[in-house]
Amino acid sequence: MRSRGAARLRRSAALVMLTFAGCAYAVVSGGRVNLRRAGQIYSDVQELRQLHFKTEVPLVLMDRSQANSVMEHEFSGDHDYAELQRSATAGELTGLYGAGTNLETQTMRVLGQQVVAFYDPQDREMILVQGKSQSGLWSRIVGFFRPGDSTSDTLVAHELTHALQDQYFGVHAAIDRITDSDDRRLALKAVMEGDATLVGYGYVSGLIDAVTIQTLLTHLESLPRMFDVESPDTPVALRDSLIFQYTDGARFVGEVYLHGGWNAVNALYARPPLSTREILNPALYFSHAAPLEITVRGWAPTLKGWREVAENTYGELLLRVILRRGPGAPAAAALADAWRGDRMAVLQNGGGATTVIWIVALSDYGSAAAFTRVYEAILEHSTAASAPAPHYVERRGTAVLAIIGPGAIESSELAPAVWRASAIGDGAALPPAP
Repeated sequence: MRSRGAARLRRSAALVMLTFAGCAYAVVSGGRVNLRRAGQIYSDVQELRQLHFKTEVPLVLMDRSQANSVMEHEFSGDHDYAELQRSATAGELTGLYGAGTNLETQTMRVLGQQVVAFYDPQDREMILVQGKSQSGLWSRIVGFFRPGDSTSDTLVAHELTHALQDQYFGVHAAIDRITDSDDRRLALKAVMEGDATLVGYGYVSGLIDAVTIQTLLTHLESLPRMFDVESPDTPVALRDSLIFQYTDGARFVGEVYLHGGWNAVNALYARPPLSTREILNPALYFSHAAPLEITVRGWAPTLKGWREVAENTYGELLLRVILRRGPGAPAAAALADAWRGDRMAVLQNGGGATTVIWIVALSDYGSAAAFTRVYEAILEHSTAASAPAPHYVERRGTAVLAIIGPGAIESSELAPAVWRASAIGDGAALPPAP
């Protein structure tokens, strides 16, 4: 790995004076926008990120109630209720979520803690929230960078980076197009947030190089503990997904930046990582080690009256969340390192019941056998209902098939049919029965 020249922010003397003057010169103060301060932040972000805004990003001042309404509207535009219900139900069956998880409510509650400034990709505006900043999770994160700096200014720099990503790479639209893989969606979000976090840190430090990136990552190691203090009731899957975007996202983008500067970071949007595994292990991205593609088929002749309502891939990150529920949690969670691909079909019948057919590919026989044992134990002790849902788990070679829900009652006929018709990688059939 070679280090390119460090990105430096050449601040004017006036900006230096404003920075050290403290929050009195924040971009939002006394219910008004400080246009001089805002203009300087625009200029600094463009210089640091080496991209110039193609179009103006309007600043819109709102109170907290108005800002929350915008966030709720944006969230509902990206997720319909039926989609969220399917995700929650499938997550409860597979062990990703606990019983009664409301994804919309929980997500909005967490996101609402950062309402200081945010970019609205629908209207392409920067929303600035008037009133005293909350002492919440994101304020504490910013406090890592340089205690005493204006929290709102740093968050504006972070969010303006999202506006640049939108104008140059269409990143928000790209994320919206990923509707059948939590894994790919999380990987692209990690690139987006890692990029913005790096710029946010560069804004307050005036420098991005190997030393300052490592300092940022060291600070971010405290994020899980802080998250648990600020949002103790957040579902683990949602918690770990959000933390991943900022911590592992910053680590991944930092490595790419040190590899080739901002040009290399820009190239990520043209060829994004395809899995959270690549974010967690950047060398896999550089070596083009794509995850295995899996196709789940063969269930229809047995499960007559059922229809497929969704497909999904969880990936290494979410698999780790599930495995932590199992016996011997640390060792069990480590099995996620052996993930090479997964795919599930989510089925519903006319009565609204749900069955999940899930194939997970592991790296070796030992890991696949261990995963089978651990996952059976997790399903046996599932809290998604008063009694565990019907389920069936079987390993063939390095692949594991799990059928969860009422359809598992037909596993004696269903499992062999799915094994015969499904495929991994280049289309080759899955291993025959032993």
